[in-house]
Amino acid sequence: MITRDIIEDFFKNINEGDEFDTSSKLLWGYFFLDNSKSKLKIAAEELSKEGYRYVSIFEAEKENSNDTEEYYLHVEKVEYHDVDTLDKCNKELYKFAEKNELNCYDGFDVGNVITSENIVRK
Repeated sequence: MITRDIIEDFFKNINEGDEFDTSSKLLWGYFFLDNSKSKLKIAAEELSKEGYRYVSIFEAEKENSNDTEEYYLHVEKVEYHDVDTLDKCNKELYKFAEKNELNCYDGFDVGNVITSENIVRK
């Protein structure tokens, strides 16, 4: 589970670098894991109603060849987060996974928002 302490460390680490401006909106990716692609597709539809954009469903890497197939759902949203709002968001996504009987909410990643203004033209 992603605890508040983990989120605090995450923000401390990214604020020490110059790759992200956490005072502005960023592109946040969220991941769910389940054995059923159809359950993940339904979850993606529900999340899209809440403003998330569907990115993909892809097969999870197996530790060994005998493992059952599992799939990730990746959704994203452009939004601002600080420690408090990301902690709240994660708690809501854990509840969403439980309510929709998914194996788990597996975490987040972050990236810069890419727009035509960010693209350098040669």
